[in-house]
Amino acid sequence: MFSMDAATKLLLLQREYGGAPPFSEAELLIPASQALTFLRRLAELDLSLLSGVELFERLPDQTLLVQGLHSFSGDRTLGLTEAATFAQTHQGPHTAMVFTYDVFDDLPVSERSALLQEKPSLGARIFAEGEVEVRGVLGSQAMSDLVWHHVQLFQVSVEGGATLELPRDLGRYEQLEQATAWIRARLAETPEARFGLKGVLLPSSSPLPKDQWLLPLALRR
Repeated sequence: MFSMDAATKLLLLQREYGGAPPFSEAELLIPASQALTFLRRLAELDLSLLSGVELFERLPDQTLLVQGLHSFSGDRTLGLTEAATFAQTHQGPHTAMVFTYDVFDDLPVSERSALLQEKPSLGARIFAEGEVEVRGVLGSQAMSDLVWHHVQLFQVSVEGGATLELPRDLGRYEQLEQATAWIRARLAETPEARFGLKGVLLPSSSPLPKDQWLLPLALRR
């Protein structure tokens, strides 16, 4: 792995998928047959912040007819999965898609540590060895924010109650899925529950290994 800035990531995507002119710097026209491959490449380059996709039909004269616009839910950690599901259900020999996404530089641990500590909704504590602790949070959004910033969670707990120990080798998407399900189950029992989270900041450089992609295992293959 090596660190990439946003411009390098954009250049790579345009070289690999730039058969058609981009609509803007962070938009490329992708044939439906290549959409899943394209989304896997976005996952590898850690481009998970997708906002929507525009669906086109390519007419016999090669002009493009707009078929519709789909906006994603806004949960950035699940954006790639939502986009992949959309791509799977809109396959066709004359179909093309334009995904809209944001591109960021790879951030070193020190910068991600500062971002987490400065985020008011988290109140994260970062210790010398990169360990992260968050207390008194409601729901699962704080956990999603930590996973987004490449924190490997190893413990989720109800304050004064049950604790979930997460395997250290659990993939980024799998830990999000498992911990979210656990938190929702606890909230169903005790809606006013508050949670504590513990984890450790991981190095994060592109291209990411598959277990760090924000895609479920079935879509990483």
